[in-house]
Amino acid sequence: MPKHLAIYLDGPMQSWGYMSKFDRRTSLAYPTKSAIIGMLCAAMGIPKSDEERLAEIADLKMTAYVLSPPNRMTDFHTVGGGFDKKLHPQNIVKKASGSSGDTVVTRREYLLDAKFAVILSGKPDLLQQLESALINPLWGIWLGRKSCVPTVPISHGCHDSIENALKSAKSAYLKTYNKKCEVRRTVSEAAKFADGSDSFMDIPVNFAERKFSIRRVCIE
Repeated sequence: MPKHLAIYLDGPMQSWGYMSKFDRRTSLAYPTKSAIIGMLCAAMGIPKSDEERLAEIADLKMTAYVLSPPNRMTDFHTVGGGFDKKLHPQNIVKKASGSSGDTVVTRREYLLDAKFAVILSGKPDLLQQLESALINPLWGIWLGRKSCVPTVPISHGCHDSIENALKSAKSAYLKTYNKKCEVRRTVSEAAKFADGSDSFMDIPVNFAERKFSIRRVCIE
């Protein structure tokens, strides 16, 4: 019988990038599967190019719950500005031609004060390994970007049902804020295409080469 790992995501800033390229990096309003798998791989110390381990974790079913609707902030970044090209060449952004470019301006979107529950369902042995890794991660874990650090423990145990797993994740909100929360939105994986309402290219195949496959979801 499958087990269900409860994950609770809470932090002052989160950013779940999807199809964001070049100088404008947006965020979805809820966690992507690629970001969650990336977090789990970091916790377990799995290299970005290990396709076999990635496939094993990606096979888990994921359901995301929005517990607190986020506000949004767009942060203004500059990269490569104010450095001497001779003294600090490593800090200068290169052009495609290989020559030194000018300061690069980027705008990156963050979710503020968001709270999510994520339930992963699948093989009990694998989920127990992931639970242990999240409690004592080998590499750093964050909520989408390295600047987005979780404020409370992420892992909230393996459970026999999705209902109990969600209850455990919601209890973390109750303990932190001394009030109950309600699910505002649910993003689950569709069993077949007709059951879904949207499709995301967010199942990682090889992080090093940025290869992804498609996932059909149902948003309620």
